[in-house]
Amino acid sequence: MGAFKAALHENILFPVPFAENEQHPLIITNKRVVQSTEAGAVEIATDDIFSVGRNILRPQLPLGVILLVFALPLVIFGAWQIYSVWGMTAADPLSLFTSSSGDETEAQAPPPDSADGADINADNEPRTVLLTRGAGALCILLAIGFALGARKLINRKRFYVVARGNRRLVKMEVKDEIQQTQVMVTISAVKGKAK
Repeated sequence: MGAFKAALHENILFPVPFAENEQHPLIITNKRVVQSTEAGAVEIATDDIFSVGRNILRPQLPLGVILLVFALPLVIFGAWQIYSVWGMTAADPLSLFTSSSGDETEAQAPPPDSADGADINADNEPRTVLLTRGAGALCILLAIGFALGARKLINRKRFYVVARGNRRLVKMEVKDEIQQTQVMVTISAVKGKAK
């Protein structure tokens, strides 16, 4: 793609400052608007433009909503896991990495259920409480991660300026809201006034 050449009596209004040796995706002069893409250049005369508008899209919004949908049940399940063992005594966290089974436990027969309904696994209950709390905390941390990722995806925006002319529509992507306003004001100032 060649460098942009301004015609006689044509002033470059955007971008300012204009460097001739650089490629600019959008150039606005007092006579025309030129948008350069990988597919080629689109040009529209400023006297043909009768309407200019702005458009803001959130392309990652559906993915962000899906992450929020996954985060909500994780928070509920994690809170329920932690609440279900609230106030119970938990085992020492280091006990998860040590083996509690020895030679003497293998030789003993499992005790029968007692008449008063005592649990057979009463020795493992503090360990189960610790694992349940850990699972609940992990679910809540995953939910927080999903929620932060969803926030980042939902807040991501793409900014466009749309110029309508005689049987033509040019949609120009700009980098941010400030540049969107600059392009809109510049095109609005020169539309329909080229002589």
